[in-house]
Amino acid sequence: MSSREEYVLTDTEDAVEAMEKEIELYRLEKMRPIYSTRDKFIEKIPSFWKVVLSQHSNFANYIRASDFKYVDCIDRVTVDWDKDGNYSIVIKFNGIEDDFPSQTVIKPFKLVKIENDLKGEGKSNDEDEDEELDEIEKLISEPVDIIWPKSYDNINPAKIKDKKSAEGKKNYRTGMKTIFGWFKWTGLKPGKEFPDGDSLAELFAEDLYPYCVKYYTEAQRDLEDEMSDDGEAGDSAEEPLDISNSELEDGEESDVENGSKAKRQRVN
Repeated sequence: MSSREEYVLTDTEDAVEAMEKEIELYRLEKMRPIYSTRDKFIEKIPSFWKVVLSQHSNFANYIRASDFKYVDCIDRVTVDWDKDGNYSIVIKFNGIEDDFPSQTVIKPFKLVKIENDLKGEGKSNDEDEDEELDEIEKLISEPVDIIWPKSYDNINPAKIKDKKSAEGKKNYRTGMKTIFGWFKWTGLKPGKEFPDGDSLAELFAEDLYPYCVKYYTEAQRDLEDEMSDDGEAGDSAEEPLDISNSELEDGEESDVENGSKAKRQRVN
């Protein structure tokens, strides 16, 4: 392939990528009022987000089992996109008395081009190509305030006084892996903050929020099927036994006949 052909091909791919982004931004803008109407109805459904989040298998991969006590407190989730395709995830928590206060937290995310840490590897002879390799697109955020549960005081990074001791380091790492640690995630400190924070953000923005009604409906259907199966099993277990004479043992049948004769004799 000639240099000219390579240039045209690269230019075409850039045009395709730009058009795809433009189409996606157009779609999001058109979906905004639809999502807004949908969200108002969702607010009227008790435990809607509790059902969606607890039944979504991929979401559970990011959340510790002990965190689901607080995930169940999530009353509302919305995603707001701006004209550039960046977005904020808005999460409203209901409180738990004497442990966790009600609060609404807004966490912003944006795509930026940053220097590629691997730029020294795989250098080519094309300077323009190498310039592209020097930068990669990355989702980042900024830490936002959230009030942690009192029950998490021992692993709350803000309350760990000694972060240098073995126990302090362990508690700090544990705290940063909780759902509350995700709100501190920036994407700029690999290995020192909530793991895969960008993937969890994308899960909310690209899957959980757009298709939440679908997941809720599926979860309700599964629950109804389970209840139906349990009901059928219960009916089968409680089915009365047929104790007609035809199914009695010979000895038992004789006892019944003798008993009947004895009753007739007493009557006579």
